[in-house]
Amino acid sequence: MKKVLRQHPARTITELRQKLQEIWDCFNKCLPKLG
Repeated sequence: MKKVLRQHPARTITELRQKLQEIWDCFNKCLPKLG
């Protein structure tokens, strides 16, 4: 497990950031509708 994490740390972080950004954009778009 440790070896796998060491091989692609930056790639995993980038993917997580992209997913979080997509969720955040969706959240901001849905907020005005709910409010």
